[in-house]
Amino acid sequence: MTNREIAQHLGISPAGLSLVINHKPGISEATRTRVLAQLQEMGYGFLIKKPLTATSSNLCFIIYKRHGEILDLHPFFLLLMENIETHARSLGYNILLCTIDKRQPIEPQLSHIKEMDAQGAILFATEMQDEDMEPFQGLPFPIVALDHDFTRLPCNTISINNQMGTFQAIEYLVKMGHTRVGYLKSSIRISSFEERQQGYENALLYFGCRLSASDILEVHYTEEGCCRDMKQYLETHSGSGLPGAFVCDDDTIAAGAVRAFSEYGYKVPEDFSIIGFNDRPICEMTAPPLTSVNVSKHAMAVEAVDELIRLIQSQDHITAETRSRKIRIGTKLAIRQSVAYRNSPQK
Repeated sequence: MTNREIAQHLGISPAGLSLVINHKPGISEATRTRVLAQLQEMGYGFLIKKPLTATSSNLCFIIYKRHGEILDLHPFFLLLMENIETHARSLGYNILLCTIDKRQPIEPQLSHIKEMDAQGAILFATEMQDEDMEPFQGLPFPIVALDHDFTRLPCNTISINNQMGTFQAIEYLVKMGHTRVGYLKSSIRISSFEERQQGYENALLYFGCRLSASDILEVHYTEEGCCRDMKQYLETHSGSGLPGAFVCDDDTIAAGAVRAFSEYGYKVPEDFSIIGFNDRPICEMTAPPLTSVNVSKHAMAVEAVDELIRLIQSQDHITAETRSRKIRIGTKLAIRQSVAYRNSPQK
């Protein structure tokens, strides 16, 4: 029987069963006593975890800043924090927040984390590169990296399915009659942006659309920077020579492109269709509102907390065959008004 089926048999919710077997608060003692006894009677006593010690109620959330150019401008981690804290508290854990800055000596910062009363850590790894992970291997508790897959490294990660996202964007544009789609690429590169561009290129090949290096334009990550770069490009290139649609590394870039086209007398989506990525609040404030690839902050937060707790509870049962797990969170296109149907194919 699955945990869900066991919970149904016992007359409680799957979340309630989790609280009981993990010795967490949030359920009455009468129910807890009954469920523990019934689990033993049913032969599922092995599901009951060992009671945790008094020092096992804290989880650490580590924000890693390599350069701060992404996180300082748009702190994505703030959008995740409420969901992480809410879910962790529902399981009886507290969140301790700290920051690691690569621009400062790393060892003193790691020493501080090692001294924290934490059972494990979620490492917010948006700006990290593979080599940045090495110092964290020596921490005395399990780690789950968030928002970076670290594909080549044996560490547990929760990340966005970025290639799915750009595929969904291209698929929608093709359905809307677009055969030539450009890409607005951030001059600041992180793993997510690399994956999104790869997804864009793969999707164009899949749908038989034109794939040209000249249709990939590099712009600054900020809205102001992208707007400036696009206006400079339009000063030297005819708008008629551009793709009729663009997919962007991020909503920030998409918003800047919308402004640039508007200031040059072009209309979005009549002249140019634009799709962003991340579905930030800014998408509903642009004119027109931006179609964007939605990333579920709730799903990322819940998976990160659940995976970390799983690692904490399985430390006594690790075998030589234990493998790292790479969990990808699926995306969904949030359709608004920045994409128009194109009647005739673009050359």
